[in-house]
Amino acid sequence: MPFDRVEAVLSEALADIDARGVAKRHESVIVGLVPGEAGRGPRYLLEGFGDKRFLRMNSNGYLGLALHQRIRKAEEEAVSAYGAGPGAVRFISGTWAPHTELERRLAAFHSRPAGMVFSSAYATTMGVLPPLVTNETLLISDELNHNSIINAMRLARPGEKQVYPHLDLAKLDAALRDGAGKWRRAIVVTDGIFSMRGDHAPLDDIMEIARTHDAGFPENVIVVTDDSHGVGAFGAAGRGVEEYCGGVRSDL
Repeated sequence: MPFDRVEAVLSEALADIDARGVAKRHESVIVGLVPGEAGRGPRYLLEGFGDKRFLRMNSNGYLGLALHQRIRKAEEEAVSAYGAGPGAVRFISGTWAPHTELERRLAAFHSRPAGMVFSSAYATTMGVLPPLVTNETLLISDELNHNSIINAMRLARPGEKQVYPHLDLAKLDAALRDGAGKWRRAIVVTDGIFSMRGDHAPLDDIMEIARTHDAGFPENVIVVTDDSHGVGAFGAAGRGVEEYCGGVRSDL
């Protein structure tokens, strides 16, 4: 089957992306790792740069645990016991004891009744938000939320969508006040740590606003937080923005 016409359209679109300097298909390929030494962290070797060493400044592994000896040893033991992968998705036959144990321990760490592990933060947002949204839902988002939240909102197709200026809680309060009585459910979605800015959502204040308007929605006001840049790196014990703000509990 020919695809020359659609190929021409796609080529034009790629050319436009290149012209705007936003192409992401030209990846930096890591070909080697030089362990840290003398008080310095690890350095990385990239394809096409020979022995030149690079700092990796765009990783989400803030604490470098992937290189920690205990973590590496645990992974080796798991591979020895279970193989290099489950060979199936979770709901068929791909759920193994280490998955459920990790979920149990994460839930306990965050004082939640249960937890679910996804393959990435992006997949988590896409997998969690749309199922919570109906055509009778008011969906409210901070304007600087991550792209994963933006795309999840597009996929969800709520009854109404509101985007408030960054951290403008007065506008959030007004959106919920105006939506009360019109929609059965309201969902407020926010980043915990905003990845492009480094600031954080005041979850205690957001939760208080949600509680104030909860009675106006038959199916509650629900707050969803993507704290993928906070958990493990923010708060006294690494429990993220929830811990840092305080006063936020299991109704998050």
